[in-house]
Amino acid sequence: MDKKIEIDTLLSKFLTMTSYKKRSRTRLVTAIAIICASFISAFILSVVANHSVIMWVTVRALPTGHTVVAADVIGRAVALPAGNAVYFSADRDITGEIVLRTIGAGELLAVSALSQDPSVLEATAVPLSVHGSDIPNGLQAGEVVNLYHVGDSRLSQEVTHPSLLLSHAFIVGVDRKGQNLGGDLTLTISMNVKSVLEVLDATASGRVVVVRVNG
Repeated sequence: MDKKIEIDTLLSKFLTMTSYKKRSRTRLVTAIAIICASFISAFILSVVANHSVIMWVTVRALPTGHTVVAADVIGRAVALPAGNAVYFSADRDITGEIVLRTIGAGELLAVSALSQDPSVLEATAVPLSVHGSDIPNGLQAGEVVNLYHVGDSRLSQEVTHPSLLLSHAFIVGVDRKGQNLGGDLTLTISMNVKSVLEVLDATASGRVVVVRVNG
């Protein structure tokens, strides 16, 4: 009787140890699988993050109508998805391309922002007389601005609500001589020839307020 009890006890311990080993083995396999998955995920993320290509980036701000020259751009490594067709890669020759919209310094050159056809856009430099209080402090040539038309009752009987007159205009020059004498200052702005009449007409019926873009 005692021997049977002893055998049952030994068998019970053996089964318990076997079950414990199985659980331990299962936990070990699970732990190894989790570690492997972590390494694989980290590797994939590293590959995606390091998938960089050399793209054209502007060295300086390029105004609308400008013809791109080699000194305007520089090649830089940028992480972009494979098959990118939105921006110009540095293996593309873009010299001689016409800028369709103002491009800020340090920006990637978007394919939609350039054209090889000079007839699609004609830009001209237009001088505008602006009140000193209607421009941002410290405005300099080379900056990009928005122009707003604000009605003036002294110039027109019908005063309308302020409206956007010209978006992302490029400042070619700033002449503050008149401001120093208590008068207006003169801004020279690059714009599409199609916008010239609208802008000049706005100055005859109100004020032009200059707002710095991203400033």
